[in-house]
Amino acid sequence: MTARGRPRGDAGFTLPELLIATVAALVLLGGAMTVMVVGVRSEPRVSERSADIQQARVLMDRISRELRQGATVIEATAGHLRLITYVSSETCGGVAASTARSCMVTYDCAAGTCTRVESDAEGTVAGPPTVETTGLSADPVFTYLPSAASARYVGITFQFPAAGGDDSITLADGVTLRNPAPPPTG
Repeated sequence: MTARGRPRGDAGFTLPELLIATVAALVLLGGAMTVMVVGVRSEPRVSERSADIQQARVLMDRISRELRQGATVIEATAGHLRLITYVSSETCGGVAASTARSCMVTYDCAAGTCTRVESDAEGTVAGPPTVETTGLSADPVFTYLPSAASARYVGITFQFPAAGGDDSITLADGVTLRNPAPPPTG
């Protein structure tokens, strides 16, 4: 036996050792809980931003496809694009279509939102505007070469502002019109 009254072979922890181990475990558990709570609270913002970016990617692909199929850019500004293209839709002239036909498509991008409207080729029968993407910064979306008046190339840029740091995201693409209408004569 030792001077304290325990046999030499007994192993164990003293009360101060147990208290120190408990405090250390609580500190580690508190840190882990803090990290988890921060992650859970930020997840909805991250998911919403990811959904906005994915929606903008789909829209960019759609605009690119319609420009490649398109014949004429009718109106062109930094936030507005109106073109004649081929669409399979009942709003294009009001009759259901089984094949693509010539339609007027208008994109308006302002105040962080892009909308799309289909109408017949003359622009007389228009469907309702649909919101295609949101969350954009106010920067110009469309660029044109050589100019807006005689566009042969349309650049598309969707920029998402920083969400709390230096993490702004820019999606950019450009399309050369494959089927441009001949310039007017006379």
